[in-house]
Amino acid sequence: MTKKNLIIVILLLSVIDLLAAGWYTARRIEASGRSQNLFDQRDSTEYIAMADTMTTASQADLFDKPQHNSYYFTSNTPSIQGDESSYYTSIKHVKVRWPLNVNGNDDLVELNKELIKKAFGNSQSTMKDARYAFLNSPVFNKPVGDDYRTLVKAPRVHPVYGNVSQVLVYPYMTSQRLLVMEIDKVEYNGSMTVESSGFVHYDRMKQRLLSRLDILMADVDKENKLLKVINKKIDQLNKGRAENNLLQHALNVPAEVRCGKTGIVFQYKHGSISDDPIDIQIDYDQLKPFITKDFEQILENNDGYWIYKNEEMKPEPLNAVAATPAKPKAPAVTKSYDGYKKSGKGYKKDYKGYKKDYRGYKKNYRGYKKQNDKDPNTTDGGNESSESNVKPKQTNSKGYSGAKRKSGYRGYSGKRRSSRRRR
Repeated sequence: MTKKNLIIVILLLSVIDLLAAGWYTARRIEASGRSQNLFDQRDSTEYIAMADTMTTASQADLFDKPQHNSYYFTSNTPSIQGDESSYYTSIKHVKVRWPLNVNGNDDLVELNKELIKKAFGNSQSTMKDARYAFLNSPVFNKPVGDDYRTLVKAPRVHPVYGNVSQVLVYPYMTSQRLLVMEIDKVEYNGSMTVESSGFVHYDRMKQRLLSRLDILMADVDKENKLLKVINKKIDQLNKGRAENNLLQHALNVPAEVRCGKTGIVFQYKHGSISDDPIDIQIDYDQLKPFITKDFEQILENNDGYWIYKNEEMKPEPLNAVAATPAKPKAPAVTKSYDGYKKSGKGYKKDYKGYKKDYRGYKKNYRGYKKQNDKDPNTTDGGNESSESNVKPKQTNSKGYSGAKRKSGYRGYSGKRRSSRRRR
């Protein structure tokens, strides 16, 4: 390229820049001299034109590995003196699968701030600091002041005295335009378990949060009409429920909503229309009069819906101790050797007894032996009775009578037994 041609190109580019700046300035200035947002002047047809030219490039979101942290606390003194089960205890669990990168962006300050606020109720700058602040603050069913200590193992959760608080944060759904994060809270207060859920919606393309006002119109009349649509859906659900388990009509539109592929789920908390938390889903076809133009444009240019499984993100079991008496233990079963040894304790007593009467034991023992094993000194094959009142046959073995010196054929006087018999 010659020097002359280069100068011509530079001049043309300068003219184009001047024309673009003038057009932009003219559109930004009204007759009153006040500036106005350029996008506010577009109508619905221009929104569709923007959607057609919007980039569809999307990268997979990245999340940290599932993490589970638990802290355990107990009061130093029991509520009832001498009752070990009356110590007030507090258990806190946190399970998170935190976002690290959303559609190629790892600068998630706004998303992190909203997740920390909804999950832990504090304003820490990082998830780790917010998690520690939550875990290190025990919740007792009765104020104990500073009279508590930490534990390294989980204590038993007793009714009335045990408290278990759990927070779970994980991705619920993603699509080309939306990321929906779920925050579950489960608390056992010593008598009942209360569950609740919250949701954070994030525009993956524009990298910004979507509040409830960005999804549903803030209009009183439309809110009342939407409530009628929800109650009509409740009537349909009641047709398949038992008479003692019917849902009550809703009094308002809940604050917590969860956007999905086919509709929006309105979540009613514990005790609002039922004893348990209830999800009421309304399809997008019925919600068109109530959703904002921005969110409608997101729905029209959205695809690639994916529901995360999150099998690890389940609340921990309470392990509460049932208030029922312990079952009595069954007596230990011991083997019996031909009625001789019925139990260990009984055998010891019998053993002492036979020590006192060693000679009698010898007779019984020999008889017992003949009953089980053949004795070569017997003439009938060892079938004699082993009862103590039966005298065994005479054998060559010598009995011990207790005398220091004794002959097998003499009495205590030293004379032969035969001389006594003849007298």
